[in-house]
Amino acid sequence: MQPSKLIMVSLLIFLLIGLSTSSFFLNDYLTKTINKNKHNLAQLNFALEHNNLAALRFAWENSQFHSKQWLNLAKKLAKTQGKVAYQLANYYQDKLEPEPEQVIFWYKSAIRLKYFPASITLAQHYFEQEQLDKAAKILAALPAELSEKLSIEANILKVNIAINQGKLAEVKQVIGHYASQLKTTPTGRLLLTDIKKYQLLSNTIRVNASEWVIEHCDNSIQFFATNLNHLKHLESLIKEVKGQALGQFVCFLPVLYLPINALDCIMEQEQAIRCDERNWQQWLNKINTRYIGLMLPKGGANVHLGILYFDAQDNADVITHEISHLLGFIDEYPLVTGHVKCRSSQSELFSHNISVLQRHYQGEQTAVRSLVMKQIAWAKQIKTTTPILQPVSNLKDKQYWQLGTPEAYQDEVGLFKAQTCQQSVKPEKNSFGAYKAVSQRTKLQYFALDFPSLYAKLLQENPKQYLMPSFHYNIALAYFQQSSFQQSNSQQGNIEQANYWLEQAAKWEQDDNRRKKVRQGKF
Repeated sequence: MQPSKLIMVSLLIFLLIGLSTSSFFLNDYLTKTINKNKHNLAQLNFALEHNNLAALRFAWENSQFHSKQWLNLAKKLAKTQGKVAYQLANYYQDKLEPEPEQVIFWYKSAIRLKYFPASITLAQHYFEQEQLDKAAKILAALPAELSEKLSIEANILKVNIAINQGKLAEVKQVIGHYASQLKTTPTGRLLLTDIKKYQLLSNTIRVNASEWVIEHCDNSIQFFATNLNHLKHLESLIKEVKGQALGQFVCFLPVLYLPINALDCIMEQEQAIRCDERNWQQWLNKINTRYIGLMLPKGGANVHLGILYFDAQDNADVITHEISHLLGFIDEYPLVTGHVKCRSSQSELFSHNISVLQRHYQGEQTAVRSLVMKQIAWAKQIKTTTPILQPVSNLKDKQYWQLGTPEAYQDEVGLFKAQTCQQSVKPEKNSFGAYKAVSQRTKLQYFALDFPSLYAKLLQENPKQYLMPSFHYNIALAYFQQSSFQQSNSQQGNIEQANYWLEQAAKWEQDDNRRKKVRQGKF
């Protein structure tokens, strides 16, 4: 017989002889001995070889944290020990390169073994991954009787999940039942404070703030977000926007919550956000501004008439860029093919920074220059010594001109080619093109660049002419579009609604021509 086997047999005989008749079972004896920390090394090794739980736990607790030995022992214990399964899940979560499948597996193992902190943690994990239904399902399976700490954590998470899902009735229900409990912890108190601050359960707006906006600010905007984290993020972004050049031209009211399911929005990555804008009328009790801004979890930022849409990944530069559209500035990067502003040369001024004009003119230079100047918003900023017309050299007719300021004057205000209509206008086919005031690239072309001081000056001198109409115009347009898909009875009702909302939009205009344009639906 080999020496090691001889030792083990001898140990077994010794243990058996030494046991009283009431403690005959070896496993029970080893468990009690190890739990009392009265065992020796030989007993521990024997117990480990036979997967005694007390021995495994003792060895695991005394092994180097997250070592190979710790991990191997944890996997054995986690089959029956919920707390160990929970710690094993945390191990895979905290690795430099987390292993999501292992994380989920061991949290679920811990839950199966009724270690309920794992339910809270896994629900939180799903919540952070925006898998809200899975998170809610785990919390719903928790027993009614929990420790106070776990109960509070579960209820805080239930409220946050319901907020993100737009289920305000559930928010109200949980708060109604557990408000006193939530007030006992800092996290719970903060949640209740945020719900009140962002008016989640309120049907009225801040009257004083609204009256101030009506009286003092032409370009007021109410921003919304669909969960508490985004609301707080939005507040920080607005602070940044206020510090940028355009911040002085817009008034921001305190941000408010809007349920994500309120507007029936299409949110796809890399695609402009689109919503059923008729639904905004249901939230008028929270809006008393000219414009609306909405942060959503995902989707492409864009301005649609009086409404600004963007997602939670967009930064302050993106928001400032989009706000510039509300104030009358046009993109200086290529617009989509067939954009309405790029179908022909302009019939009237439409923005501070872009004019779409004929590329060639014929006639006496002074007369042609005067004609062109009337078609650009920045004409007063162009020096009389700065050319905007260049003779076409290959023609004998000396009165044939090509529009544009020469490169030698690139540091001046003039007429420089813009990329705005590049997708729609082909030089060999079209006789017009887009022009801008400055030669350098600006924030209207690249978000991270500066907003030129010239553009701020143009806005200051003419703050209202190129503004987008109020968001009420969006509601009107949505009704007009809906009427085209319905039968005569419903169609008439939609047209009546559209005209009503056009009239509401007209009330925000102070200029008779703009008011008329709004009522005629010509934006």
